[in-house]
Order: sequence, then C-alpha cells, then structure tokens
Amino acid sequence: MTRRRKPTVHVRHRGAGWMLPDYSDFADCTTNHFRAEDGRPACTDTAVWKVVEDHGMHLTIGFYCDADLPAQHRRAAA
Repeated sequence: MTRRRKPTVHVRHRGAGWMLPDYSDFADCTTNHFRAEDGRPACTDTAVWKVVEDHGMHLTIGFYCDADLPAQHRRAAA
C-alpha cells in the first residue's frame, strides 16, 4: 500500500506580479476559473502571490491576488 504524503508548499510574494512562463503576459488570479463557474466577475487585481505545491511526481502552481490567497497558505506567507 502506498502512502500519500502532504505536498511541500512554497509561497512567494512579488509586488509587481508574476509573469507567465512564456513571458507573454502577467499571470491572472487562479481563482478566475472558480469565479466564472460561480457567476462572479473576474479578479482584476495583480496576482502577487505564487503558490507551488510539490506533490513528488508533479507540481501544482497557483497565482493569487492579496484578497484571494487561500487561507491555508496565509500562515506560510506571513
């Protein structure tokens, strides 16, 4: 039986925002996907937080504005 481990989380702040990997534009807030599903307007604030979760076999990367940084990552950001 394989045992799942909690991902290692890295939270970084960059006041100017985060560029997309191809340098084509600034990253949008990751929550825009969920906002669209909920019928809420898209976030237009600068995504100043980058959250990288290392799951061992893959990484999950999210970009967030100050207001939308998930609560579970706020402690790591402090």
